[in-house]
Parts: sequence; C-alpha cells; structure tokens
Amino acid sequence: MAVYFDHRIEAPESSAVPSQLTWHLALPVLAVASSSPATGGNVDLYLQQGEYVESCHVERPYQPTVLRWHPTKPVLALGWEKGEVVLLTYPSGDQTVLPSTHTAYITLLEWSSSGSRLVSGDQTGALAVWKVDARGRLQGNHLVKHEYNKPLTCCIFRPTSPGDDVAMLARASVSGDESALDMFSWKGAPLKMGPQEGLAFYVSTVDGKVHSVDEHCKTSTLLSVEGSIKKLFYLEKREALAVITETLMLSQYTLGSEGGAQEFMKVKLSSKSGQNVDIVWTDNSLLITATGEQTVRLWDLERDDNYVLSLDERLGFERGELINCVSYCTGKEILAAGTSHGRIALWRMVAQPVGSKGDTKVQWKLQTPTEIQGNVTQLQWGSSINLLAANNSNTVLILCEHVMSAHFSQQVAAVQLTPTQLSIAQFTTGVNLALQSDIHIKGVCVTKDSVTVWSGKQVTVYEVSGTVLRNTGSFPCDSHVVAVHGENLYTVEPNRVQIRTPQGTVKQLLTFSKAEGNPVLLSVCQSYLVVGTDTAHIRVFDLSRRDAKAHCSAKNLADQIASLGALRSIKCNANGSQVSILISQVNGRPDHKVYFYDVEMDTVTHFDFFIGRPSSGISHPDDGERQQFQGTELSGRCPVSHFWDESEPRLFVCETVPISSESSSASYLDMVDMSVVTLFCTQEHGLLLQDCYPKPTGLQALLALDVPFYYFSCKPGERDPGSTEVSATTSAPPHQTQPSRGTPAKFPPMVSRRALRDFVGLENCEKATRDAMLNFSFYLTIGDMDEAFKSIKLIKR
Repeated sequence: MAVYFDHRIEAPESSAVPSQLTWHLALPVLAVASSSPATGGNVDLYLQQGEYVESCHVERPYQPTVLRWHPTKPVLALGWEKGEVVLLTYPSGDQTVLPSTHTAYITLLEWSSSGSRLVSGDQTGALAVWKVDARGRLQGNHLVKHEYNKPLTCCIFRPTSPGDDVAMLARASVSGDESALDMFSWKGAPLKMGPQEGLAFYVSTVDGKVHSVDEHCKTSTLLSVEGSIKKLFYLEKREALAVITETLMLSQYTLGSEGGAQEFMKVKLSSKSGQNVDIVWTDNSLLITATGEQTVRLWDLERDDNYVLSLDERLGFERGELINCVSYCTGKEILAAGTSHGRIALWRMVAQPVGSKGDTKVQWKLQTPTEIQGNVTQLQWGSSINLLAANNSNTVLILCEHVMSAHFSQQVAAVQLTPTQLSIAQFTTGVNLALQSDIHIKGVCVTKDSVTVWSGKQVTVYEVSGTVLRNTGSFPCDSHVVAVHGENLYTVEPNRVQIRTPQGTVKQLLTFSKAEGNPVLLSVCQSYLVVGTDTAHIRVFDLSRRDAKAHCSAKNLADQIASLGALRSIKCNANGSQVSILISQVNGRPDHKVYFYDVEMDTVTHFDFFIGRPSSGISHPDDGERQQFQGTELSGRCPVSHFWDESEPRLFVCETVPISSESSSASYLDMVDMSVVTLFCTQEHGLLLQDCYPKPTGLQALLALDVPFYYFSCKPGERDPGSTEVSATTSAPPHQTQPSRGTPAKFPPMVSRRALRDFVGLENCEKATRDAMLNFSFYLTIGDMDEAFKSIKLIKR
C-alpha cells in the first residue's frame, strides 16, 4: 500500500496567491506563478521537496499568464499580461527577453516536440514563431509573424508521420536486399524521410476558427466551429483533430493530405453549467473532464465509449464533495482529482482480461484519499519520477509516492498509516498504539523495547513501555536504511556501516573496501546482521559480543549470478548460516528467482518461481501431499518479499505474484493474486517446498514468519476471517481520534496473524511442542516417516 508524502513549497514572503504551476517533463523542477492585483506577479522554481531556487526568481509589476517548459532543456518560457515573453534558464537564472513583438496579454506559448521552435500568441491575434538552438537559446528575431485579429486560445504541434528508417534500409541494402537498394535509387519509389521534428501546428481563435501553419510557416484556415475554442487535441492513431468549445461541444475531424478537414463526429459533453471545466487529454486517447460535480467523466475516443468515476464515502470522502480538477500520470497509470474539501482522489488503472482473444477492459480502482486541506484548484503530474503538484488556493504542495513502511520483530509490529503516523501492535500484551512522528517516515524498525523511524535526513528512537512511547533520541542522519539490535542502531554512509547509540553517537565502524562498494541494504535476524552493497557484495556480522565481528568474508554475488543488475533485498536466518537474496536483472526487471547463499559452504543456490523448481534438492512433495497445494500455481511467478523465521533457521517464506510483461519494481504497490510460499532450507537436503497458498482476502502484505504464525498487514476496512488479530487494548480516551505525539490512541488494528498449516489448533503450544511439530513437518516434507513419527510422539496435546 502506498502513501503520498506532501512537501509545502518554501515560497518567499513576496509571493502572493499561486495561480499556475507546471512541471518540467524530466527534471524534478516545478514552476509556480503567483499574482496579486496590488503588487503584480512572480514566477519561482522549486525542487522535489519544495526547496526554493533563489537564483530563478522573476518578478514584474503585472501578472504572469502562461508558463511552458522546454521539452528537454531546463528552459522555461514565461508569458505576461503586457505582452512580454521571457526565457528563464535553470539553475543559473539567466533571463532572455524575446524581442518586442506582442503588445497584449500573452494567451499561448507552445514548444515543438524537440524544442527547436517556440510559438507565442496574444489577445489581439498576433502570433510569432521563434527558432531555438540545441541548447535552448533563442536564435535572432522571430521567423514569422501572423495577424489573426482575434484572441488566440490554443496551439498544438502536429506529430510527424513516421518516415522510412534510413539506417535500417542502408543495412538491408548492404546485405543485398534489392528492394531496399531500389528505395535509394532514382528508379525506385521516392524515399519518405520526413523531418526529424514536427514543425507544422494548429492554432485556434476565440471566434471558433482553427488555422493550420505548415513547416514553412505558411498559414491557412482549416475549419470553423460555433463558439470559442477551449481545447485542441490530436489523435495520432486516427490522424484526426479533436476540437472542444467553451460550451463543451466536441467535434472530430479527419485531416486530408492536401490540408482539408472533414468532420466525422460531433457530440455534446455533459457538464454542470456555470462551472469551471478542467479537461485532460491522455496519450491513450482518453478525454477526462472535471466540471465541479461529484464525478469525473471519461470519453474513450478510440473505442467511442464513455463512463463516470465517483467518489466513495466508505473510503473517507464526504457527501457533497465536489471535484474541481484532474491530472493523469501516464507512467503510473493513475488519475488524480482535486476536491473542494482538500482531498486528492486517486484512481489506479487496472486492465482486466476479457474473453479469449487477449482483449482487455479498463477498470479504475479508487484509493484511500490524500488530504492536504483547503480547496484544491489545480493538479499536475510531472518530472521523470512522477511527482504530483497541488494548488490548494493558499499554497502549493508537492506529493511523492512512498510505499508504506512496515516491520515485525520480537512480537511487535509497526505499519505506517500516514506520512507521519504508525500503528504499533504488541502481540505479547495485546496493546495497540499510535505513534505520531515529527518527521516524514520513510522507514521503521521495531524491537520488543523500541520503535525507530527515519526520514533519510533524521532518525528518531522511541522507547516502548507498556502503553507509553517515549522519545529517547533523535539525531540528523542521511542514511536511507537503518537496522536495530538491542541498544545499537546501524546506519550507512559511503563505504561503511556506523554502529550508533540511540542518541546518534558512533561507537564502531564497519568498513568496506572500494571494490566491496557502498552499503545500501541492512537486515538483522537474532544476533546476525547482513549488509548488501551497491556492487552486489554481501557480508554477515555477528552481533552477540560487545563489538560486531565479521561472520564471513565478503561475497561478490556478481561472480555467482548471471545478469545481476542490483540487489533488491537481503535477509539472514536466525543462526547466520543462510542469506536469502532478491535481485534486479541488468535490464532493471526483478529476477524470478530467490537466491540462497550458504555461509559455511560458500555456495549459491536458488529457487526459480518461473518454473517452480529449485536449483537442487526436492522441488515438490509426493503426489499425496501435492493435493494440499491445489488451486495454487507455483510456476510463472516472481518473488516480491522474503523472510526467515524469527527463531527456526531452516524455515523460509516469500510472497510471489504472477509475472506479466509489464512487471517492474514499481508494479507491486497493489499486489493482487499474491501467494505465500514456505520452504525448508538445509545443507543436506537443499530447498524443500513445505507449503503454498493464496494470500487471504483482506490482507495487504506479509510482514514476518514467527512460528506458529504468519503475520500480515491489513487492508483498511477489511479483515481476514481466518486470522487472529491483536486486540485494541489502549489507555487512550474513547473520543480521542488524533493521537498526541508519542501516546496511544484507539484505531482499528493493522496487523493480522494466521497459523501455519501444521499448527492449526496448536497456536498456543509451548516451545517443546512447537519444536517437535516443526521437526514433524520437516521430516514429512523429505519423506522420512520414521523420524516424523518420533517427532509426533513428543507433541503434547
């Protein structure tokens, strides 16, 4: 499950009410225009966490009207109400004022696809085309100026039609392909190379006309509609132009090769009259509108289909809450909508298979809302890391997606609820606590006595005592991973691991050579710490003494694993004899194997979830046992998380999801069709499949294995009827809904536990019975019935 961290922009005091915002397509740089009738307008730039870029402040005694980033270069085009156009370069802050061409309110600025042309237009109908070099610098005066004598409203560049691949034809010609050779010859058909960049564009006016401007800057009237034109869109697959008027009349036109346009569809888009309308056009031909109602309307122009998405009060939305604005993220396939009550609704696109021909039907899954307060008037996704900016009529917030943190250890579990709040479940006492932190929580680590949280800039440690959480230490630290063992904290910095006190004092350093790389992954089980580096080395340390000691020499996994790109996750078992590893391949995709490093034997084995078999050992139980795995497919899957039992060094569990062509590390945020697979791992018998079953409904993700239970985080509002939950005992007053910092509060438990298959009915057994039952399960798995029978005789009912 994901949560969005929000960072308020650090706006200078001179800034007024934000009026516009726009992201650079690639860089995490946000441009914000603010204006005041009394003082004029400002344009400022901000970074990923809202940091103000002092060098890039632009101020005028009049209002900014249009902001447009260059498609590749860090150059921002600014239009002003007095006709001035400025090019602002990030991060230097250099400003280039375009030669005086416009005398009125700038209504449009548009870059060509590669940024070699800039079009500017104003309220009098004057339009100018400018040439820009490869560095984003203006080249002389405008190429051409046209006068349309009516206010200009929209401008879009027409994409180039794909020409012949000249390099491919050249290779084919050299190889003896005569038809390819003919295409280079005057005897053959003319070679359609086409321009590298589309330079032809369409521009619309307030009186309903659309004008075409070709690559030589010659203009002609293309078509005319009734009313002022609000939006222009180009449908690449149909090579058609879509026109939307102020009255929300949608017309579509086919475009002839000689420059004509033929209307083939006209429809009225339903809307609430008198409301501001926000219209978004997506790359996959979806037209999305927000018209100040409680719904978002979508038109699929390729399939000629339309439908609505509604808010759901069961997820926290309110009756009468209206949707003001929308924005669509192509990279994440998420639709965001801003509401009048300060919430951001997020719908995730899910493609559902239909029929047997591979057809899919798009479905939208509404997520729990993100709350930012105020009245959300503008949203925009942007940058290569898919950041979301929101204008709440008072300031601008930058939202970044973060997978909610969770951790389990020593019968304590922590699950993140919001960017700053955790749910703490203590299974030994049955107490449920809420922790409200001062920092945005990017990670959490719990023990029976402490809860440690970190933000990547700060680490804070809380002591757990009954129903009280007390802050015992907080210190600045840039580490993005932290581990805890006893009173010691483990943080990373280049080429070393720091062992600290809860107050941040460094007690010991674990150094890594340049070849071993920088530590990036940490994990503790019992008294063993495993460290993974950015050069795919792992080292295990024994923490049982006063000082940490190396348990084995560094292992370079790149020597053992083909196509290893980077380590994704590493875990150590309870006696330090085995390390499990998940990796990303060189192409960035997650590997479908779990790798196991045997510390004593210095060997690497694996279990391949694509074929459902290990590299050695027994892959499946016998036919009689196989029946217990009915309904769960073990092959064609990919592991997404893994854990060793807290005490039993042989027992290992992992989560797997089906492999799809779109599988990537980011696609596991909403894991569906997940299965839980348990293995025994020993030197003598290799990897043994012990159990496999689908993840129970209502559970979010596996947190840990601590016999006799699996521990899962819960989906909000859902419960697994087959699980055992910690009770919500608390000392907080019943009316308390917002916890004070570091104190308990009532809320639904976020962790459930489910008994292992062989421990159903033995959940409360003592340690001797638990060990005997584990041995019974192990010997049964390898088929040693004599030893299994001996173990079963030790079990006390």
